[in-house]
Parts: sequence; C-alpha cells; structure tokens
Amino acid sequence: MYKKFETIEELKRGVYLWLLPVITLALIINSFLNNNSLFDTIVNSTLIVSFSASWIMAWMNRGVRFTEYLNVLLVSLYHVITLFEVVHNDMSKTGGSLGDFIVWMPLIIMFFFLILGTKKGFYFSIFIFLTTMAIGLAYGSQLSPEAIDSLTQFHAANFVYILVLYYTQNVFRAFSERDFFKKHAFIDSLTRVANRHQIDIWLEEKLENAEENEHSFSIIFFDIDHFKKVNDIFGHKIGDCVLKELSAIVSGKLSEDDLFGRWGGEEFILITNSNGKQALEKAEHFRKLVEKHQFKEAGQLTASFGVTDFQPGDNIDSLLNRADEGLYLSKNSGRNKVSMI
Repeated sequence: MYKKFETIEELKRGVYLWLLPVITLALIINSFLNNNSLFDTIVNSTLIVSFSASWIMAWMNRGVRFTEYLNVLLVSLYHVITLFEVVHNDMSKTGGSLGDFIVWMPLIIMFFFLILGTKKGFYFSIFIFLTTMAIGLAYGSQLSPEAIDSLTQFHAANFVYILVLYYTQNVFRAFSERDFFKKHAFIDSLTRVANRHQIDIWLEEKLENAEENEHSFSIIFFDIDHFKKVNDIFGHKIGDCVLKELSAIVSGKLSEDDLFGRWGGEEFILITNSNGKQALEKAEHFRKLVEKHQFKEAGQLTASFGVTDFQPGDNIDSLLNRADEGLYLSKNSGRNKVSMI
C-alpha cells in the first residue's frame, strides 16, 4: 500500500521495516543450508541478532540512529572479514571465484549511502573499497588466473557501484532542489495556494485555449470585507490565520477543473470553466460558505465577489478589470454580495 513519507527519516524507517526481515531470513537460511565454519556461524548469528533488534527498534521508532551506526560497523566488518576469509582460505589455496556473498555488495554500498549521506557515504565506501582491494593485492601472487579475474571484476564492479550511487544521488538532489524552487515559485508562502505568478500563467493558458478552441471560462475575484479592521483589532497574526482559513474553505469546495489562488493581500481569484449563471451561482455558493464560517479568533466575516465571463478579444487586463469592477460594485452596494459584469 502506498504511503507518503514526510521526511527522509520516515522513509528510511519504512525501508528498514520491509527489508530487515528479508535480509535476516536470508542469513538464517544460509546458516542452516551451508556447512559454515565457526567464524561464519559467529558472523551470521551476530548479524541476525543485530538486524532483528534493529527491526524491533525501527518498529518502536526508538534508537533508530544508534542501530544504524551499529549496523554500518557490523556490515563493514562482515564485508571486509568475509572477503579476507574467502581470499585467504579458498582462493589462494584452491583457486576458484568469490562466493555468493558478492550478490549483496550493491545493497551494502547503498546502505552506506543511505545511513551516512552522499558525501560521507562516498568517502566511507571508498575506504572499504581500498581496504578490500589491499586484501586482493596482498594475495595477488598466490591466486590463480580465475581467482584474479573474479577479484578484478569484484573491485571494478564495486568502484562502479560507488560512482553510480554518488552521481545518482547528486542528480536526484539537483532535480529535487529544482522541483522545490519551482514549486515554491508558484505557491503563496502563507496560504499554500497558487500565487500571482501561477495565476498569470493560468490566465494566459485559458485565454489561448478560449481563442483557439472556443472554450469559455469565467473568473471570480473576491476579498474579505473590512479586512483592515481584522488586522487592527486582532493583529496581523490573526489576520494571516483568517487568510489561511479562507484559502482552506475555498480549496476544499473546488470543482475538478477550478483553479484558485491568492492575488495579493486579502484578494483571491477563482478561474472556472463555468460561465454565465453557473459562474454566478458558484460565486454565491462561496459567499455563503464564508458568511457561515466562524473564523478562529476573528469570528464571523464576509466577503464580496466580482464575476466576469471571457469575451472574444479579452486579455488578462481586460478580464481582471471587469472582475475588479464587479468586486467594487459589490463593495459599494453594501458588501457581502456577488456582482457580475
């Protein structure tokens, strides 16, 4: 089941809860099905206990960071010592190639990057890489051509995995930062709805579509009545809360094709595919929603609305001017009204 993770720590915890049981099970199977040496038995048992405890800690969401560093240490020792044992006891004496532990190598490097981050993970992975390469070089003269080839492929693949993970993480970070700044360039920082920049883009797209495909639309311009009094009486902090509440009220009742954003100050705009009477009724619906809502601290407030339909030959300025005229008509006729121009 898909779950949205709000932080990297939540994501890592989710990964641990799924993967640790799989890795632990693989270690248990390896311990039972292979004739392991006393050393292998001790290593596997230590990892099984550590991973099982880590899963419990992750499930309880306690001490996760400690178990991460502990497992980095244990996995590193396992990786280096196991390679040494294979080279010393098997490859240097009987030849052959590396054992099946090699299949876990990419996961081990990914684990380093996941726990330590991109920069530290890269340096630590290089350190482990150089350590294992030193083991291979130390026994180079005692190895058969097949064993040398196996070790060469192992170290080459190890180095490639490190570089790929390092550059991939940097690419992901660059794209994430770009998406972050792009997203926030179009979102109002207070209300979390679209800002004026995004609204201008929407209006340009709507106008182009209306001219080319004859798809009409309307805009609804509105603001909170006597908003200055809200700030004067309750303070700007409460005024900001009112703007956020209003945004939430409207956002929660939008149709699928409606586009909503903050124009500036206490002014908001709604772009809708509805037009004529339907657009007027939509504006009236939102007027009533605002009128009935009890704003925290500020109590009952009202809003005035101006509505206009797209007309052939319109541009952004002409559309907004008519909607603005409708808004001021509502203001001048007593507020808490909807006027269409």
